[in-house]
Amino acid sequence: MKHRAGFLKVLCACMMVLIQSLDARHVPKKYPAGVSCRVRKLTALTESLVIGSLTSFDEANGKNLGTWPPGFPELEVNQNSSLDGSKVQCSFLFMVQGLEKVLEDQKNNLNPLDVSLHAKLRETISRVKMLAVCLKEILGGECSPTPPPPKMPKPAFDRKQWSHTLLKMARDYLHWLESKLPVQISKVIGKNKVKHGVNEANHQSYFEGSGYLL
Repeated sequence: MKHRAGFLKVLCACMMVLIQSLDARHVPKKYPAGVSCRVRKLTALTESLVIGSLTSFDEANGKNLGTWPPGFPELEVNQNSSLDGSKVQCSFLFMVQGLEKVLEDQKNNLNPLDVSLHAKLRETISRVKMLAVCLKEILGGECSPTPPPPKMPKPAFDRKQWSHTLLKMARDYLHWLESKLPVQISKVIGKNKVKHGVNEANHQSYFEGSGYLL
């Protein structure tokens, strides 16, 4: 009987090891932290939507609107600067608020019948919001201090010029962002590899110290 009990214990132990190994094979592979949202593709898509919205806007409002003189410092970029999570989140918050004002003005005042333009602006706003969440996953950071919301002027031509300039600067900002992402993604992957290596080493040391290393 003792012999049979010992045999059963060994058999159960073998079965547990087998089940665990099979489960390990079926664990889904995860993207490296911060890269799972495919930020480069989403940035390129968002930029193309902004370009499409700008083209449709100019067709509906005029192609020689010029540039809104004050500009938008929140969307200005320095080609040599690196990505800062907090600043990026503030720029995206301002971008979304500005685009929402453009949509509201086009829908309720300047071009209420241009449903195609309205749809493009809505899709653009949606993607900009998605990209902001994705970038927060990678860069971290909170927008602080929060910039004041953009203020659209009252005269009709000024509103057109304001909106045209905001769309152009949003396009340029996304283009700059896309150029900076490869370096940032490489840094994220590098950090994850180092962290993974440290964890593996810790596990190895634990098993060696416990006498369970097979």
